[in-house]
Amino acid sequence: MAKKRFYDISMTIGNGMISWPSDGPVRVEKVRSMENGERLNLSRLSMSAHTGTHVDAPVHFIQEGSGIDSVSLDILIGPAAVVHLPGVREIGADELVAAGIPPDTQRLLLKTDNGKLQGLKQFKTDYSFITAEGAKHIIDSGVRLVGIDYLSIAAYGSGEAVHQALLGEGIVIIEGVDLREVPPGPYNLMALPLKIGGCDGAPARVVLEEIQGIRDKC
Repeated sequence: MAKKRFYDISMTIGNGMISWPSDGPVRVEKVRSMENGERLNLSRLSMSAHTGTHVDAPVHFIQEGSGIDSVSLDILIGPAAVVHLPGVREIGADELVAAGIPPDTQRLLLKTDNGKLQGLKQFKTDYSFITAEGAKHIIDSGVRLVGIDYLSIAAYGSGEAVHQALLGEGIVIIEGVDLREVPPGPYNLMALPLKIGGCDGAPARVVLEEIQGIRDKC
């Protein structure tokens, strides 16, 4: 039996990495160092809760929403579908239908042309995103989790409506997944955000496990 493959689709957190413009830079500072004669190495992190690959909590855009520590593991772990949307910037209902999402998909990861932007140090505003129409289609389709391969699932400067629609329906949003090496298809998803009490989001380690020979419900 061939060994199953795992894909780590998390962005590496570090100095100089891309970040949302208003969030400020990520800083990983070594405050104790064995090179300086100390008995251990110790680092301090300074970053937004929405750094790199991260999960949005409802309270990010819903005033009375729950925090990241309340997001259900039942949604964060389970079968998922990766679909490819090449050449598409505005992802609406028609684009999602054309993508061939398997019926009854509950966890959906969108692989777009954003992969070309992930290796850049400078933030770009012309990334691919889900429109309000696309968000409604996702809600109506019964999807419980949706992820995209850039730092926001919605358009730059006007993402409130899409976030409110999805988070208001209890749909988990994962942003900043790295799908460049991941072929479209069915996988097992494991997305584990840091458990920060009441926080509006948290960085996450997100992994896909290849499902060999299976094309049924995701």
